[in-house]
Amino acid sequence: MRSNHREEIYRFVQGFYEDNGYAPSLSQIAHAVGMSSRSAVQRQIRKLVDERRLAYLGGKYVPVRKQASLDVQMVPLIGTIAAGIPIEAIEEFDGYVAYLPETISRDRTLFALRIRGRSMIEVGIFDRDIVIVEQRSDAENGQIIAAMIDGEATVKTFYKENGHFRLQPENSDMQPIIVNHVDVLGRVIAVQRYY
Repeated sequence: MRSNHREEIYRFVQGFYEDNGYAPSLSQIAHAVGMSSRSAVQRQIRKLVDERRLAYLGGKYVPVRKQASLDVQMVPLIGTIAAGIPIEAIEEFDGYVAYLPETISRDRTLFALRIRGRSMIEVGIFDRDIVIVEQRSDAENGQIIAAMIDGEATVKTFYKENGHFRLQPENSDMQPIIVNHVDVLGRVIAVQRYY
């Protein structure tokens, strides 16, 4: 493989995005740079993401603006989590999402999860949204958290009360989950939505 494929891919994606307003497919990229293997293209794109030259947004790879690249954090999208009835945790790397925090704090660990369900709609978290989560093992009352209950994952508002934990859905049609033990995965700090 020629060593300049990565630069060719970057230039093509950047030009295509500027000309069309949306990102090209992997097949279009492979064809444009003369590569027959989509997996080889994917490897080069992952390196461009690691270099913060491309970002994975809405299922496509887009160029990162130079002026924003210093502030943008590339957060790993690691699976799906329930906003409804808890589901089995699905942990599989699904690329990165770009997150532009209000304040830069490189000493915290962030990850992203795709939402499945409607239990948090009254606080603006909808099915298929992506939540950015700050990894931590504790929470304060009223914080929206990602949590594990008996091996199943969910997003709810956290309350510790009367010797138990209440995981409150933010949908008046749903009942809270009352448990004696909960594993807090982290605090939801942002929501991203793609149309």
